[in-house]
Amino acid sequence: MSLLGGWNLDEVKGCNLPQKVQSDFTAVTSELVGAEYEPIAYLGSQVANGTNYRILALQKIITQNTERKFVRMIINEAPDGSVRLVSVSGLAL
Repeated sequence: MSLLGGWNLDEVKGCNLPQKVQSDFTAVTSELVGAEYEPIAYLGSQVANGTNYRILALQKIITQNTERKFVRMIINEAPDGSVRLVSVSGLAL
């Protein structure tokens, strides 16, 4: 259900992230509680204290009335191989 004039966010399947990015995305998002993330598009990488990966994802906040919105996620893989979520920022629709 959407508000009058709001966007209906359809399920998107088949986003093919590069293998390393997919494994980092899965590792980071599996630790998050109360939300699920579905990758929509791989937006690129940046060398910065290791490598940052930028991903467009559909965020589903798990509540009685599931809230869904598009977000930009930045995931960092540090030189030592550790992976962390740097940021999640919502997109205005």
